[in-house]
Amino acid sequence: MGPSTPPAITLMCPAAQTMASASGLPIAVTYPSPTAAGGTAPITTTCTPPSGVTYPIGSTLVTCNAVDVKLQTASCTFSMTVTVPARTSVTRYVAFGDSMSDGVLGLAPFAVGDPGPPVGYAFKLRTLLSARYTAQTFSVTDEGVGGETVPGGLERLPGVLTRDAPEALLLLEGVNDLNGARDAAIPAVVNGLRSMVRLARGRGIAVFLGTLLPQRPGGFRALAPGSIEPANNLIRGMALDEGAVLVDLYQTFDGQTDTLLGADGLHPNGEGYQKMAETFFTAIRARLEVPPMVPTFRRDYSGLKSGRAGA
Repeated sequence: MGPSTPPAITLMCPAAQTMASASGLPIAVTYPSPTAAGGTAPITTTCTPPSGVTYPIGSTLVTCNAVDVKLQTASCTFSMTVTVPARTSVTRYVAFGDSMSDGVLGLAPFAVGDPGPPVGYAFKLRTLLSARYTAQTFSVTDEGVGGETVPGGLERLPGVLTRDAPEALLLLEGVNDLNGARDAAIPAVVNGLRSMVRLARGRGIAVFLGTLLPQRPGGFRALAPGSIEPANNLIRGMALDEGAVLVDLYQTFDGQTDTLLGADGLHPNGEGYQKMAETFFTAIRARLEVPPMVPTFRRDYSGLKSGRAGA
């Protein structure tokens, strides 16, 4: 009776693998071992490039081989992809306006790059930017002044832009004007905001213009709830005319004033400031995020011994 035929050997590779490089540079990659079946033990498996070495940005084809004691072989392949983090074309931001930009709690001027109190949207926005764009460093400066009106902001803005040198201006102002004169203040608010937009854009600064938040009637600081929407209708049109990016905070808050505004019916609570940050963040992503730059790294694996992935 002749010798029996040894069972055929098979090799199954892991599924395609993807790892993110937070720095945008090549990283060491560890992947699961391939699975061998059949054949005659012992079975040796090797992969090239091996697990544990540095992989370049992009997709690398990994080839795995198996050989048993009878010298039967099998092979398989899978892709190992290293991705780079998203990037934005702008890293220096200024949150400019009244107490809405200051996070209510801030009572003193802030140094360049200080995003203000953690409750404020500027602080929360910097957290969102840093979490997504991990290979970049961000400056978000709190330039909110409680109680400021649009004429005061227009007077203050040139000095802020010179001192802070932002690449993007996050502009939200006008509610104090409306609280003081209601509908009669709307034309001056819109014209003043228009002048601010033109001033910043004239310096090559991207402008993200926020609509005014709704007020909750009955709140002790909600003095002009009926004037907010007419003002916002004009602000939306002005933003389009002047090339500003509209950040529709009113739409985000509309219908949610009971949960997103504080007791005064005017200022956001902690959840409201988070919503403000997310709304600005969404607008920034849509306008300023750029396709990631994938550097070309070449690594010669021909001189490496295949790593033993299992036996």
